[in-house]
Amino acid sequence: MKTGYRIILQTFDMNSPKEAINSTEIKQGEIKAPINCFDFSMEYEEQILFLRDSLNALISEKVKIISDLQQCPKCSGKLIKKGIKTSVFHDVLTDQEVKMHRVRCNNCKHELPSTVTAIIDGSMSARLAKMQAELGAQHTFREAESIFNNFSTVKRKINNRNRIKDIANSVGETIQKIDIDEKQMLSEPEAKELVINIDGGHVKTIEDQRSIEALTSIIYRPENLQKDADGTRNYIERKSCAASVKDDDQEEIITNTIVCALKEGLTKDTIVTALCDGSTNCWKVAESLRPLSKTMICILDWFHIGKKMQNIAVPQELKDKFENVKWYLWRGKSQEAIGRLTEIIKEAVGTPFAKAVKKFMGYIQNNIDRIVNYEERKNKGLVFTSNLAESTVESLINRRCKGHQHMRWSREGLNPILQLRAKLHTDDWNNKWRTVIANSKLKAI
Repeated sequence: MKTGYRIILQTFDMNSPKEAINSTEIKQGEIKAPINCFDFSMEYEEQILFLRDSLNALISEKVKIISDLQQCPKCSGKLIKKGIKTSVFHDVLTDQEVKMHRVRCNNCKHELPSTVTAIIDGSMSARLAKMQAELGAQHTFREAESIFNNFSTVKRKINNRNRIKDIANSVGETIQKIDIDEKQMLSEPEAKELVINIDGGHVKTIEDQRSIEALTSIIYRPENLQKDADGTRNYIERKSCAASVKDDDQEEIITNTIVCALKEGLTKDTIVTALCDGSTNCWKVAESLRPLSKTMICILDWFHIGKKMQNIAVPQELKDKFENVKWYLWRGKSQEAIGRLTEIIKEAVGTPFAKAVKKFMGYIQNNIDRIVNYEERKNKGLVFTSNLAESTVESLINRRCKGHQHMRWSREGLNPILQLRAKLHTDDWNNKWRTVIANSKLKAI
């Protein structure tokens, strides 16, 4: 005997579930013993078709509820069916053809919605929009298109790179608007202390200048700095991230940073520790939190001090003296470090090394009030470096925006992507994406 199977969608009265109202056959076939990894379940293409047909049957039953109305919701007049309209609904893996009766009131001429767009003000599922936005923020738009095509098994117009770009931009712009609105009604548990790391990265541009600077800020509570299971590496358990590339005198990044700080519990009683790379732009963003906090400790990030010293090619005969500079800086002895740098410049006068050292000394002098005893802070378990936040900066900016040699950006094109990437790196994205998608402009896409 050959055994077959039949998969059916049944509708029924919820009060009498044993009695079927309507039955629609979705799929049937023969059941065979599996012999390999290809036939144990269904082939992937067959699964996609099964999903498509199942959704078609379910959607058909849903839209019948609208088409089967007898009375006009406006005047209670009689509704008349005037033919059938066909539209398309784009879901995550499939495109569903939706047929609905065109229904109009014989009295007041009011017409019920009879297309997907008329019902949901768009043609795509919220989950597809979310996935397009996320993949568009994490990959190039061309790569995102390819990923969707692989999972859908066919090329779908809804997933072409231009549509993915439009969705990612729309979602990014919506995030910015919602964050500004949230600023007025945030109520988080008060934070005794907060740490803020501010940094930037330069991105190649299609505009006149060679590059544009994107600024990022990462805010977290010190108690959220945790060690991994092996106790070998630290990680930030919870954080809020902001980013901007707008040429607006840092207005947007300051606003977004304040919103993130409020989300982490910033109050007038909070002590804020700010770590920056030493640039004026970054310190300006940090200082925006000073009036909102109890006190602020500004620290020139040890990660960047070490990085700048590492990038200087030191002659062999001066390596010990140059290393001695680092010893002084590590202990917060900035004046002694400057004295040693002055001696090195005199010994190496007229060389490229002297020029590099002079530039580094200017960097130290410009930030002299923000150099602390790093050794002491480390021994006390206090933050003194942004090396953990640097990985977030790398992920926020460099991995998406600088990962391809010929990639070029405009400020207008890059900023929504940065807003979206910052939200993806913030721990409340899974709680906020429905609100963001619902308020994004998807109808015209």
